[in-house]
Amino acid sequence: MWQDQARHCPLCSAELLESEVGGRARLRCSRCPFVLYSNPACAAAGVVFNPLGEVLLVRRAIEPFQGYWALPAGYQEIDEDPERTVVREVYEEAGLVVEVHGLLDLLFVRDDPRKPANVAVYLCRAIGGALRPGDEETEAAWFRLDALPAEIGFDNYPRILERLRHAGGYPESPWTRLQKLLNGDARSP
Repeated sequence: MWQDQARHCPLCSAELLESEVGGRARLRCSRCPFVLYSNPACAAAGVVFNPLGEVLLVRRAIEPFQGYWALPAGYQEIDEDPERTVVREVYEEAGLVVEVHGLLDLLFVRDDPRKPANVAVYLCRAIGGALRPGDEETEAAWFRLDALPAEIGFDNYPRILERLRHAGGYPESPWTRLQKLLNGDARSP
């Protein structure tokens, strides 16, 4: 990304020098208070189910993980919240209109060579559209959770899908646990 090649301050054009800021080495402007923070990207992914309980996967036509299956996902645009991102990405990558039913997981993806990302993973239900691959996909298809393809890209996707395959794979929500504690349920952790 541009931060990796940055040599000059985007505010005053002075040289960026490495110095300690906030307890770690960062690039800082030699003239003004600008500090270059290297932050992960924001992205959203959809775990989309159809009425048969099958999950949607798309086969990637581009790197990284070209030829592998993946959950439909993509980077968040500046003018959209993560929930809107997943709706847009599912439509772009698979031609489907989805209804979002809540945040399933929030993951930090390290294995994308483009840039690490925080990925908001949403549980979705297909409500319209026509299944078709997008411009950066070769296929879009439904899979039973007990018959997933072997080659699934990105290390977090097999983890998400594997957890969904097994009953109780996702832990109880923090809100439910807190409610039990507040109600005096002795079985709560």
